[in-house]
Order: sequence, then structure tokens, then C-alpha cells
Amino acid sequence: MQFYEYKGFTIYPTPRLSIESDTWMINLTIRRGTKVKVFSAPNCFKTKGEATFHCISFGKKIIDAEIYGYTTNDIL
Repeated sequence: MQFYEYKGFTIYPTPRLSIESDTWMINLTIRRGTKVKVFSAPNCFKTKGEATFHCISFGKKIIDAEIYGYTTNDIL
């Protein structure tokens, strides 16, 4: 499993394949120590690699509190 360390958190990108549209969607897990939280977004991408890249980018933005409605405060 791929992972990315960022500011004391570990981001695990796990893009999901949408069978209806044959596209990949953002799905990721952010972990800090033993605490874990799963996030997803409906953004769609043609390839798994592209979706993985955006999962990591999305995770970094969540950690940096740049996306309204998504927070890691409960896993600090």
C-alpha cells in the first residue's frame, strides 16, 4: 500500500473505481498515531494514477485546513 508522510500525518490514497462511469474517485485515509479517519470526494479521474495523485493532494489540503467541512482535529 502506498502512503505519504505529511506534517506528522500519514496519507493512504485508496482511489475507488466507479463502475457506473468507469472513472476513479478520491478516497483516502489519514492516520496520526493510532487514530484514523477516512475521507472521500466525488471528483472523477480517468486513471487510477491520476486519482492517487489527487488523493494525496486532497489529503494535504485537509491537513492544512484548506477544505471547508473536512478536518483532522479529531485525530490530533
